[in-house]
Amino acid sequence: MKIRCDVCDKEEALVFCTADEASLCGGCDHRVHHANKLASKHLRFSLLNPSPSNNSSPICDICQEKKALLFCQEDRAILCKDCDSSIHSANEHVKKHDRFLLTGVKLSATSSVYKPTSESFSSSQIVMSLDPILPRNLSQLLRATALRSNLLRR
Repeated sequence: MKIRCDVCDKEEALVFCTADEASLCGGCDHRVHHANKLASKHLRFSLLNPSPSNNSSPICDICQEKKALLFCQEDRAILCKDCDSSIHSANEHVKKHDRFLLTGVKLSATSSVYKPTSESFSSSQIVMSLDPILPRNLSQLLRATALRSNLLRR
């Protein structure tokens, strides 16, 4: 399965925009990020060819130092492995947060991407379902923004 664009929900997503926290196909990426000068400065990286040495990889929202690996839907944050591990092992509530690898792979509510560090993570596993990265309301907002910019051009 492929990750679908969060804007049109039809095409395969090619990039992930860290500012919009959205995966976008080529056409929607062009429309959204060429709509104005500010949007054109958004940091985007390839979902098809992710590279660990890529300088355009996003930085963790918490520590602002390490490269981000995950997106937490409830926290609306991209996180490095260390920050994710400390945040999402704090209590039973945060362990259930929906988290995604930045390539769009959804993790189970109790999974860990790293080697188990305690008994609570020993039965963890990664669920390989390629679900959209973002909730529907943000997708609707992005669609409305794209529609509005199309109307303004007329």
